[in-house]
Amino acid sequence: MVSEEKRQFKELCARFSGSEPQSLRLGSSQTLRGLWELTGQSVSPSTYKMSTVQDPQSPPYANMSSPSNTSNGGKKRTRSDTASSSDDGAITPSSPTPNKSIASSLTPKDMFCLMSTLNSCFGPAYDFLSARSDEFCLEPELRLVKHYISRFCSIYVDKYEDLAPELWKTIDEEIIPSQCIIYSYRPDHLSDPYSSGCLASFNYFFYNKSLKRVLFFSLRVLK
Repeated sequence: MVSEEKRQFKELCARFSGSEPQSLRLGSSQTLRGLWELTGQSVSPSTYKMSTVQDPQSPPYANMSSPSNTSNGGKKRTRSDTASSSDDGAITPSSPTPNKSIASSLTPKDMFCLMSTLNSCFGPAYDFLSARSDEFCLEPELRLVKHYISRFCSIYVDKYEDLAPELWKTIDEEIIPSQCIIYSYRPDHLSDPYSSGCLASFNYFFYNKSLKRVLFFSLRVLK
């Protein structure tokens, strides 16, 4: 890890110093919530497993340079510039209760890896190092994630059924998703790329420990 990343990681650890030092609590699965919103039916906990169990070995840091603090001479927009969302992803009485994901957690190193991936994808205009841990979620096994993506894209992506075979063939070649831990990011809709003109979205991280690689797969539906 380069010196700038070390500094950022130390700042992240300091921010979460009041949390359990070895784990940070995650939000509930966005896949299970999304399937319930699309179909009106919850997924029985007995019919699926999560994409991973808690592993004491944390994933490696993303091998990437940190973004600069300015964009086109302007002030970097941090998530602390706006109030945080009051929606913490809690399950309402009428929505599904994915118990398998509620207790999931990440180590600080895991969290830093996901945050750094988002910073790398969206550039210096946004700073995800100030995100809350419950804005990230552990997701269920690949078949459910693919099913949700298919249902979502069939609504918002023209001719997705024709594109899907080649899309997933490419993803499989790059990351082997069947061997991945799958996480997601839950936008706060206030201070991230999904805060302006975004009707719907999904945001998945496919992390392959063997390959030491993370693939970020995101779709935004704009007004």
